[in-house]
Amino acid sequence: MAITMFTGRHHLDRRALDLIEAANEGTDDELLSTPRTAVWLGVSPEWLEIGRSKGWGPPYLRLSPRRVRYCRGDVKRWLQERLHRSTAEYADPLASRAGRQPGSRVVAGKVLRPEESGDAA
Repeated sequence: MAITMFTGRHHLDRRALDLIEAANEGTDDELLSTPRTAVWLGVSPEWLEIGRSKGWGPPYLRLSPRRVRYCRGDVKRWLQERLHRSTAEYADPLASRAGRQPGSRVVAGKVLRPEESGDAA
């Protein structure tokens, strides 16, 4: 089975101009409701609500206990912070590596680092 490179256009490529035009509608100071922001971003209103509670969604303004708005300019800046060309760009270089160190092993349910494992000559 031969593998061929995809030479067509991706779904987002077809929507890129629409997304840019939607982002440029109105002013950066315009306040958007949760449903309107969800439509603009292509996510569900529930996704934005969960993001607010978990702290990973776009910045928002709480106008009252039951009224939340998103400033268009803040959402644009939040999107800009998330631009990446490859997965290597968003890897946190300061984060510790997940998993065990090379050369470590598990003995009796404990992870022994290479210097503790007794393999040194």
